[in-house]
Amino acid sequence: MRNILGFFLIVITASLVGCNDKCDEGNQATPASFFVEIVDETSGENVFENETYTAQQITIQDLDEATIPFEFIENLNVIQIFPPVANATGNSFIIKLNNETTLQMDEIDVNYDVSSSAGECFTTFKIENILFPNNTSELVESVHVIKI
Repeated sequence: MRNILGFFLIVITASLVGCNDKCDEGNQATPASFFVEIVDETSGENVFENETYTAQQITIQDLDEATIPFEFIENLNVIQIFPPVANATGNSFIIKLNNETTLQMDEIDVNYDVSSSAGECFTTFKIENILFPNNTSELVESVHVIKI
């Protein structure tokens, strides 16, 4: 009986020592994302500022038409996109803008890769090699400015 009790004390002590106080539930990685601004190729105006499109007219989907989460940031008129990070390379999705009133529609193809970094508590992901193969774009202060 004494050996069994000693064994349980060792197991309980080892499991308590194995817990890491630094990794609490509130300390989680920020979801991988990136920002895009969409501008009119001719005028250079942001298509949300000039009211060509509204935030409600944005749809972002993968190639299987599954919705990609995003957030429209009103005061900046930019979109923060949270694409899937399951595959390291060869990822694609489409930003669709559709103004049913004016019948104007634009689609922007996006290709990207994902890198990961395993930390002590969690793995962080970073979206890299972001390309817009059918549109001219440039990176300005961490925002991808895409011309349509």
